[in-house]
Amino acid sequence: MNFEIKHAILKRDSVDESFELLDSKNRFENKEYIVGIDSDTLIGMEIILAAILNNDFKNWKKIKEQDKINSFFNLLLKLGYKKEEIEYILNKI
Repeated sequence: MNFEIKHAILKRDSVDESFELLDSKNRFENKEYIVGIDSDTLIGMEIILAAILNNDFKNWKKIKEQDKINSFFNLLLKLGYKKEEIEYILNKI
């Protein structure tokens, strides 16, 4: 099953702090609203979604309610992913 997160780039103007939408594929051409997400969070979301879609629940039981997880990076570490595994998942996305 393929899953794609449609995305574009929002570029901040350093002078007036406004944003310009860089959307070369015109995915958001007729959209009234879009949401901006920083790139690290987007990559983390794609990794987590890929793991879920692949039924990769090997370490989910190890996460406890009291564990401090404040980012996707911390979640991936807590789930026990190694650099090679994350690279493999990213290559499949």
